[in-house]
Amino acid sequence: MKISENTEFKIDIKTVIGIIMLTTTLVGMYYTLQEDIALAKTLPPVEVTRLEYELKEDWNEKMIMQLKDQVKVLEETTDILKEEIKITSAMIQDGTEADAMLDELNAKLEELKNKKPKTTIIVKEVEVKKRR
Repeated sequence: MKISENTEFKIDIKTVIGIIMLTTTLVGMYYTLQEDIALAKTLPPVEVTRLEYELKEDWNEKMIMQLKDQVKVLEETTDILKEEIKITSAMIQDGTEADAMLDELNAKLEELKNKKPKTTIIVKEVEVKKRR
């Protein structure tokens, strides 16, 4: 295929209108985006108000307390399961495969009990401006 002065290119009116509409839409979106960027540059930076800070602190404190409660429940559940294993193993002490399974479960419970969770403390200093 050669392109020369005699090459014909046929396009219908619907395609031309579609191309014009698409181009117009893209140009409009570009200028709208540029206006939004210019407006954002003129606005002052967002400051965290004291109320927002206190609300976040309250939420964090509630979540920590909730997690502590959940840990207590899990520890109590572990203790109950351990007691159940002891009782069940005392009932089954007949030297079958069940004894080995109970010993394995007991070992896993001990391992979980001795495992200490990682704790990470993050301290962030926040400057609070007093308003008068």
